Amino acid sequence: MLHLDNLIYKDYAAWKLENHEIIEVFHDNHSVVYDRLEPVYSVLNHIYDKLVEEKELSDELETIFIAGFNYLNTQLETIKIYYDTLFKSDCDEFLEYSEMVLYLLYIYDIKSDMENNNLDSDIKELNELEECIENLIMERGNDFDYIKNQMNEGLKTVFDTIEYDYVSIVDIFVEIGENLGIFLYEDEDLVIGRDF
Repeated sequence: MLHLDNLIYKDYAAWKLENHEIIEVFHDNHSVVYDRLEPVYSVLNHIYDKLVEEKELSDELETIFIAGFNYLNTQLETIKIYYDTLFKSDCDEFLEYSEMVLYLLYIYDIKSDMENNNLDSDIKELNELEECIENLIMERGNDFDYIKNQMNEGLKTVFDTIEYDYVSIVDIFVEIGENLGIFLYEDEDLVIGRDF
């Protein structure tokens, strides 16, 4: 059981304070980065509020909270590297390339999931996609349609070749959120996953 005085609770409270400003920037500018993080962030906030109110959580909610917090922290730290370092905290320029950053995060997620399932994640198509996207961002290229097509083709090839069915953590947290009564996309047809 996760209790109110548990260290991860305090870590999350500190994390929220530390990252509040950048999360608000992404939210206020309707960034796809915020859209990607929102399911996990919303579920964590819901569980956090429940913990504050009830002083303890079930083992299931504790597991969800810990996994979600670890994932969200890792994702945001990676995003901040791009935002602060490559884009010098220029929100407008970052927003122009944020979809490309999400593609990279998606590739990292796939590789991480494969490794967690004892599969070789060193796949030529994924590595080439990653390099191509990183080059486009570094050179401030604008051939976004080319990258989108490469993503679709590359991922289809990878998934078909290794017969791998990937379900993203974000998709899992959308489902968890719905089970907790958090409906983020009721009025939208939003697919977070394979289709780009």
